[in-house]
Amino acid sequence: MKKINNYWDLISKLFPFIGLVLIIIVFTILSPNRLWRINNIRGVINMTIPMAIGAMGMVFVASQGSTDLTQGSLLALCASFAGLVSTQAGAWVFVPLALLTGLAVGIFNGAVLAYLKVPSLMLTLAMLIALRSIVLYITNSQAVFLDPAIIALDDVKIKYPVFILLFIVMWYLFDYTKAGFFSRCIGENQTVGQFAGIPVKKYKILAFALSGLMSAVVGIFAVGSIGGVAATMGNFFELQVMTAMFVGGIPVHGGASSKFYKIIVGSLMLAFLRNGLAITRVPTEISELIQGIMLLTVVFMGLYVNEKFTGWQASADITDVKRKDKIRLNHSKI
Repeated sequence: MKKINNYWDLISKLFPFIGLVLIIIVFTILSPNRLWRINNIRGVINMTIPMAIGAMGMVFVASQGSTDLTQGSLLALCASFAGLVSTQAGAWVFVPLALLTGLAVGIFNGAVLAYLKVPSLMLTLAMLIALRSIVLYITNSQAVFLDPAIIALDDVKIKYPVFILLFIVMWYLFDYTKAGFFSRCIGENQTVGQFAGIPVKKYKILAFALSGLMSAVVGIFAVGSIGGVAATMGNFFELQVMTAMFVGGIPVHGGASSKFYKIIVGSLMLAFLRNGLAITRVPTEISELIQGIMLLTVVFMGLYVNEKFTGWQASADITDVKRKDKIRLNHSKI
């Protein structure tokens, strides 16, 4: 029984890596001369970084069993508001103002969720609409070109080191501090966590604050990639981040199975898939269909593996209890 239990545990851990390897093999066969070109790999990395940064914040929210649908509209708000202010006050205000905006909105989302107990899906859906409306209003639905110093922030000499630094810091927070541990505990059972003394409200606010902060970072880099700010920037970005997390193996319901490395694997999977479909010239509508089917398949397989693992674990526990009871009974007869 223990061997079977370990077998399903191993599958649950390797499942995201297997998916990533299969995607790479398929597109290596279909387009070997294009996939591994230096410029194409650079494109895959540049596609991976925004999703991974967004997921670094959203993983705290998802591990609690909550949802944050505001990331796309929030990155647009951070970039637009800070960008417009910088045209008057100078380029130096752009980064701190964008970060403060993302942090403030994230704290607001977390506070409303924690104290008013509004379901995260309803709250963040309403905020998505509200934030996008604000972006449309302040930009007048027009593109705004910013200072070249701001656009230069998207340079790989800045973006790559910042990404690595963020990865190390957020990985440490999630795996080795109370922020990550308590978030996973809340996802497993919030009521038990409260009785155990976990300040649930505090960590809900912290989770959304980190998600908002990472949205701002993505917004800062997005400005450089498009050369300014636009009302439509960040459209559906939150769905890309959620897809990357789920295909990487982060459970929809959160909990202890939420692992930080899965967001990187999931981001790479989605980036290689989208890039591979593009270089093989698959039509856009078919590409989106394939991504949707892939998400459904991965989520279904993840749930199936988790169910099998949980079932075998429960059976092993019951068997162990029966064995101990039998030993006690034999001792009592003696």
